[in-house]
Amino acid sequence: MTSLRTRVFVTVAVVLAGATLASGLLSRRATLIEERQIVGTHRRPSVDGLDPKLQQAYVSDGWTGVRIIINPSLVEDARLLVLDGANRTQAAFPPALSKVTVTAADAAGNISLVNDDNATHDRVEMRGVPTVPIRDATGAIVGRLYVLPLDAPVPFPRERIVPDWITMIVVTALVALLLTFMQSSRLLRPIGDLTNAARKMREGDLAVRVAPRGDDEIARLGRAFNEMAERLAQTETLKRQMVGDVAHELRSPVTNLRCGLEAIQDGLVAPDRDRIDALHSETLLLQRLIADLQDLALADSGGLALVRQPVDLAAIVRRAIGPDPSGAAVHVSIDAAAAQVTGDAGRLEQMLRNVISNARRHTPVDGRIEIRAARDDGGTRIAVADTGRGIAAEHLPHVFDRFYRADPSRDRATGGAGLGLAIVRRLAEAHGGTVIAESEGENRGTKVTITIPDLGRGDTH
Repeated sequence: MTSLRTRVFVTVAVVLAGATLASGLLSRRATLIEERQIVGTHRRPSVDGLDPKLQQAYVSDGWTGVRIIINPSLVEDARLLVLDGANRTQAAFPPALSKVTVTAADAAGNISLVNDDNATHDRVEMRGVPTVPIRDATGAIVGRLYVLPLDAPVPFPRERIVPDWITMIVVTALVALLLTFMQSSRLLRPIGDLTNAARKMREGDLAVRVAPRGDDEIARLGRAFNEMAERLAQTETLKRQMVGDVAHELRSPVTNLRCGLEAIQDGLVAPDRDRIDALHSETLLLQRLIADLQDLALADSGGLALVRQPVDLAAIVRRAIGPDPSGAAVHVSIDAAAAQVTGDAGRLEQMLRNVISNARRHTPVDGRIEIRAARDDGGTRIAVADTGRGIAAEHLPHVFDRFYRADPSRDRATGGAGLGLAIVRRLAEAHGGTVIAESEGENRGTKVTITIPDLGRGDTH
């Protein structure tokens, strides 16, 4: 498909070609020589008796006298042209004939006439036209009368109201305007569609799309608009889903707190230690949920501050595992080259704690969790693999999305709040690293790999 640049170039080229063609035609016309030869006519005008009349008029009053007698009554059905000895026109009938240039004339009646009027060069050559000598008082020939038949193609000047060069400019401008209008209509139509779609999107219609045609700049702009609209629609959907998920996650602990406190107020239950511990656990859950949301908000806004420095990875792993020995057995293997990593100690511990907690939640007691750390391409790769429930292929691309849980039930024993891995991804990206999840399918375990690049020692971000 042609690009916008090509279409504009072609438009300009066509206009220039039209102007050049018009100029060429006029130039050709300006240099065109039309030659016509007339050997004779079927009826030659009679010139009998003109010699003495012309001599008498010239002797009495010179060329002025000759001009007086040059009229239709002198020779019927003919055009009259009087030339002096230098072939200069001294008299003519009709008067317009005097504007024709005579380039050659002789006594045998051979005469060449040229019209150079208005950029046109017309030339007519006549042969054997009747001539009458004009004599002075001594009988010397001082000029000659040429009698041109009425059917002779004399190149009279053509009167033009508008010169040809102005006509050429006007025609070229009209062609250019027409082509520009046609091309601009094609260009502006998709731009108009984009404008209307943007206006509808501003009014809240996120489902609006445009239909790009071709592969030029405008079409690519249309596809970019569609991608933007799709992103906005997805963002709006995620935002609404997030609001619903946050409301759901907050509703359960708040409801439990309210019901427990109201039961104590009404005297239905005693405020013993077990009841207080249960209510306290609900407040801790709320605190963790709010902290997770705050971490995500800081990461999204770019306000998550990291203090990068060399830290002991083994110590971080031990703190992330915690002292609780319950659950699946955890095995740690850290290569000597990866014993020290550059990063924010607190955030690294938070990432590993979330991943390990997620692995423990989905791995049975008789299962196994392995934590391996090694150097890899200028960074440190930390892998947490378990032998737990695994992740189905359709859920694997979404495990790092916030509030996404492969288990459709909202039981925290199996699904949590759906923010742990989302926080891991944002913290890894804040370190300039990556995190990926791998699983061969359900009941075949899961492996989460965090890669932290070496960004130097003592760097702060």
